[in-house]
Amino acid sequence: MGTGTVTVALLTGIWQIENQAAIVTIGLEAYWDVTATMKCDRINWGVLNPGQSKITTVYIKNTATAPFTASMLTWNWDPPAAANYISVQWDFGSGLLLPGRIRETHFNLTVAQTITGITSFAFVINVTATG
Repeated sequence: MGTGTVTVALLTGIWQIENQAAIVTIGLEAYWDVTATMKCDRINWGVLNPGQSKITTVYIKNTATAPFTASMLTWNWDPPAAANYISVQWDFGSGLLLPGRIRETHFNLTVAQTITGITSFAFVINVTATG
């Protein structure tokens, strides 16, 4: 039998998490720009570390004929356990968005410091016109 070298590397203190989120809109449209020319159907939050937050700006446009407010929820987490460690909030507010108007909205994704066992994740953000 021959001899060989075994190298063992232990990586500590760094845990990077890759991800993406699909954006599904109902009764409205989401855009990357204030002029509503570049549709937003997916957010790539970039590489995240435990305890980190990232904010992404999206522009919500009322394409309907009546004013509305909007609601947001997340679902279809992959893996499902990611929903226990990752949260998304937004600042659309409760005021009505008039037809044809656009509102700058920020989505804030936060990864818990205590996240374990998750190296990548995906989920869906539903944004729905209500009212």
